Amino acid sequence: MSARILRGRVLSFVREPQGADDHDAYVYYEDGAVTIADGRIVAVGVFDAAAIGDVVDHRPHLILPGFIDLHLHYVQAQIIASYAGSLLEWLNNYTFIEEQKFGQQGHAGAIASAFYDELIRNGTTTAVAYCSSHPSSVDAFFAEAERRNMLMVGGKVMMDRNAPEALCDSAQSSYDDSRTLIDRWHGRGRGLYAISPRFAITSTPEQLAAAQALAQEFPDCYVQTHLSENDDEISFSMQALSRCQGLYRYLRGL
Repeated sequence: MSARILRGRVLSFVREPQGADDHDAYVYYEDGAVTIADGRIVAVGVFDAAAIGDVVDHRPHLILPGFIDLHLHYVQAQIIASYAGSLLEWLNNYTFIEEQKFGQQGHAGAIASAFYDELIRNGTTTAVAYCSSHPSSVDAFFAEAERRNMLMVGGKVMMDRNAPEALCDSAQSSYDDSRTLIDRWHGRGRGLYAISPRFAITSTPEQLAAAQALAQEFPDCYVQTHLSENDDEISFSMQALSRCQGLYRYLRGL
């Protein structure tokens, strides 16, 4: 198979910049070339007119490596930009309703395929994502990533309170399901698992302890959750915490 050469202004980072003047953190070619063979990048450098291959001229546009999105919910792909006055209102009016659909046969696979199409259309090639509380949503997420040979991080949402019954698991079932999914998908191909207690409002202390146990058993897995995104969430969480008498006395003493 002949090589394909993408010609244009090429910018690529070799490490994290340590400041605005850290010019050694990146390489830039005003007239650059990215050479692809058998679906893999084999060379990046200055464009050579004598190079053999199918040249696709993108000048004057900028060619970059794929973007990495560190936080998204693939199961919310169909409710992006839905209006709500606050996060908790949005969860109850849109998110929890939408996520219940992932218990339907075939729904997760269809959304996963559309989700990856949209990622690629916007130049994102790796992401860290929340699935729903349904193990089948995780299977669809990683199966589609494997089919496309994409490096993706994700996990089943753990949530055992303050959500519709159809979405709630338990501390034990969330542990069992997550452990099974870790065994099935973590390190398979380019897939990496993220232990995913949703946030304090939807996870009891027992479930958070289960998530901690998973993190200790599988230290090479990622952990993701949400923390203090708005005033209503903080107030709700503090009300729940204050029910613990010992912690309440501690907070009063601060």
